[in-house]
Amino acid sequence: MGAKQYDKYLDHWKVDLYEQTVTETEDVQMINKLLGTRTRQRIFEVACGSGRILVPLAKAGHVMTGLDMDNLMLAKLFEKTQGLENITIVQADAVTANWGEGYDVVILAGNILLNIVSDDDYKATQQKFIQKAYSALKPDGYMYLDNNAFAHPERFFGLPGEHVIFEGTDSWGTYGRYILANEKYDTQKQLVTGTRRYELTLKSGETFSKEERYVKHVPTVQQMEQWIVDVGFTIEQRHGNYKGDSVSETTHRAIYWAKK
Repeated sequence: MGAKQYDKYLDHWKVDLYEQTVTETEDVQMINKLLGTRTRQRIFEVACGSGRILVPLAKAGHVMTGLDMDNLMLAKLFEKTQGLENITIVQADAVTANWGEGYDVVILAGNILLNIVSDDDYKATQQKFIQKAYSALKPDGYMYLDNNAFAHPERFFGLPGEHVIFEGTDSWGTYGRYILANEKYDTQKQLVTGTRRYELTLKSGETFSKEERYVKHVPTVQQMEQWIVDVGFTIEQRHGNYKGDSVSETTHRAIYWAKK
């Protein structure tokens, strides 16, 4: 079997395992709380995936636009949009695409700053997402930014050994594991480097694996807040978790509700 045929199985497995594994609703509940009594808002979600956040907000009555470049994720989203006429879906690369303008809210959720896919300078691209969010909003609009934030990132990144992130069987009967290995963290550059490895066993019993290198810039809370303020936002709320606690040494998220 050729590499492209293996990729078909891998792509299907990744989407199915994401659907099985990433099922939290706490961020949706927080967004609804931040929206308060605002009804029928025009909301743009970047990297909307299969609609874990987008669909519930559409069902709440908001006019949703979702952008993602993964056609298999968007296929899952289309399945969930039956009967919903207040959703627009755009397939494009968030780094290069025009995000539009005039939105009431832009959502940058799902740990998005650490999940950017780009060959460009990682730190600059993270800042670019915040700049593009500002440009896409109408005056007095809001950005929701939700990202990992660690007071001591060296305790979470660059740990020795291999770490299984996802493991399970998809609807085609393919069993697989998604593993991070050989990770290193450069404290001065704030860069994480390592290897992603996918190990799959097809229903037929045939096995294969695929590896790829990754690089991520891990921003500090201070950096993210500086980027937000520098483009013109006013931070109205900041939280360290979905309970609404303050950002601190013991919290692992930075959640911002910032006004244009």
